[in-house]
Amino acid sequence: MKRFLKALGQRFREVFFLLISLPISILLFAVVTFGLSPGGFLPIGILIFLLLLTVMQYVASFEIKRTNWILKTDFKVIDNWFSYPFFSWDGVKERVTSLRSWMAVAYVFIAFGWTLFATLLIGIGFLALLVVLVAIGDGGSSFNRSFEIIDDGSTLSGVVSFNSLTDVFRLQIGDQVDDFSISWNLDSLWVITIALIFLILAIWVIPRNARAMAQMVEGLLSGTYLSKIEDQIRSFSNRKKVSEREVREAMESGSRSENLSELSQREREILALMAQGKTNAAIAKSLYITEGSVEKHVSSILSKLGIEGDGDTHRRVKAVLHYLGIEG
Repeated sequence: MKRFLKALGQRFREVFFLLISLPISILLFAVVTFGLSPGGFLPIGILIFLLLLTVMQYVASFEIKRTNWILKTDFKVIDNWFSYPFFSWDGVKERVTSLRSWMAVAYVFIAFGWTLFATLLIGIGFLALLVVLVAIGDGGSSFNRSFEIIDDGSTLSGVVSFNSLTDVFRLQIGDQVDDFSISWNLDSLWVITIALIFLILAIWVIPRNARAMAQMVEGLLSGTYLSKIEDQIRSFSNRKKVSEREVREAMESGSRSENLSELSQREREILALMAQGKTNAAIAKSLYITEGSVEKHVSSILSKLGIEGDGDTHRRVKAVLHYLGIEG
């Protein structure tokens, strides 16, 4: 029983977390959008932009503490993101290049869309639960409510009603002369089946939504993703870019890398044909061997040259650049 009550309490905390995340996400989204939008007066716009990047530290701290309080997590709050004062050139550079600040900005945009979806899902779940309660005879009393919507001179009126004796929900739009109505018998088998499917789906997805958002808080705000993102940026920035001109000049000059001693004579022949842009099938035809043999030789070449990742096509390109002595 204790285990059930604990699980039930966790579900309520997750729903509560997602529901209060919506207004908070809307507010943060509005603030970040305003801070990133260019203003009419450039100096004021720059000041607001820098202020936004600075405030992201406090946004992250608030969101981490809120998540820890509601979901009973223990994510670490990182203080003192910046070493230099706000009104200094070093402070400006530090804030603009702060990966933590930009991760927090990314969190705001992701959380905004995520909480909209989660709130819609919660609403669907509650609606499905209401339909199931009506179907089993606990749907409450009958009601009949009229409504009128006026927009730019146009008027839309109608009536929403529910009959608890027949379990029929009715929506009527228009007047007695020209109207349109839809009725749902909430006691019918197909309505109950659909409601149960949506209810089960909501019960299954809502906790995963809350956990996924908690992971975003931990990764983007507490900083567990920081080292991975830094490694990716460092890897991308250190990647050597080779121009078409360098490749053409190397081909025309007959440039060859001297660091091919580990390759067999056949592997060097295949690598030379790869450098000419030939496919495995074309190489097999030129050397009078099977395409399967070419594939084995290519795999061996890539392994001996220590070329990994990025897909087979990128690995072949790296091997050719290595052969031309452009990239070792």
